[in-house]
Amino acid sequence: MSPILWGVLVGVLAGAALALLGEAKNRWTLRRLAARAGQPGRLSIVIASRNEEAVIENTIRTLAAQAPPETEIVVVDGSTDATPQILARLRQELPALKVLPDPHRTGKPAALNHALKHVTGGVVLFLDADARMDRAALTFYPRLLAHPQTPAVFADFAAYNAHKTWVIRAQEHFFSFARCFVFSGLLWRPVFMTCGLFVRRDLLERVGEFDPKTLVDDFDLGIRLARARVRVPFVRGPRCLIQYAPTLRDLFHQFLRWYTGGIREMRDEIRKGHLSYALLMAGLALVIYFPQTALLVDGLRGQWVLVPLALPGFLAFLWAASSVSSLLDQGKPTLSLLWAFPFLYLWMQLTVAVAFFRSFRGSHPWYKVRRERG
Repeated sequence: MSPILWGVLVGVLAGAALALLGEAKNRWTLRRLAARAGQPGRLSIVIASRNEEAVIENTIRTLAAQAPPETEIVVVDGSTDATPQILARLRQELPALKVLPDPHRTGKPAALNHALKHVTGGVVLFLDADARMDRAALTFYPRLLAHPQTPAVFADFAAYNAHKTWVIRAQEHFFSFARCFVFSGLLWRPVFMTCGLFVRRDLLERVGEFDPKTLVDDFDLGIRLARARVRVPFVRGPRCLIQYAPTLRDLFHQFLRWYTGGIREMRDEIRKGHLSYALLMAGLALVIYFPQTALLVDGLRGQWVLVPLALPGFLAFLWAASSVSSLLDQGKPTLSLLWAFPFLYLWMQLTVAVAFFRSFRGSHPWYKVRRERG
């Protein structure tokens, strides 16, 4: 067998093995935390709302119907559409709902800070305005936080978009990979999103407020939790249902915000002397741009080694890791296994490059991803 084929074979086996290891870690985390669950504290659900008339009513009604008794729902709203009228009507019907006008109207982080000044529950759940959680999820996750060594958990999630476009299929593939390699904490400390994050209120008070200027409130909170030596485990329990970006334009702007904000946060941490973020940025850049790096290195040396030998195995590793992750998550093979990885890899190269240069510019408006009505 030629060296190239050997490299591809080793890459496929290594990628599949690592995906299986990530999924095994997720399942072990679920069993470990569930085994020590206790009596849940009172739950406060926090939502920052901005022009959410398409989804806000169903979200609030679903949460009010499914949440445990005495749960409060705190919505900070800075809308210019019909959302305030919808919330005012719901407030008359639902005693658990607390609606607060957004006094800052500068973005989600400031709105969350304002909401946290008014919550009364011992456990806080952050949700986006389109999110849905059933009774099983709203009772299961707070029970995990009853253990003193589990002050926060990040709930599993899935898309509920009615129209499963190819863009949404691609995101399903992307998040399947993220579950095994990013959220699990297999290769780095666990990463989370604030939608579906359960956290004890006393911990939030200890680590401080969100940075009002950040583009990535979850990354900002993750840094502050890391300083407090708190790891947030990803739990493959009942899923939080959310809407994925429906169009390529929405996906581009969503990825651009994530990566622009993430690069800025890491750069700020490096300036403060936290050099582990420099290693993280270098490692991510090498993974994302390894094909270009291999071409550059071989070109400078005048000797083709990395491109014919290392690059095929590297791409085979990533394809196998993403494909096996998707199979483990979705339970069946789909045509997306053929095209999702090359699309997402090129898409990430594009959006990260744009985000890197964009991160040196001034403030950026928060792009509003479109919602399906429902």
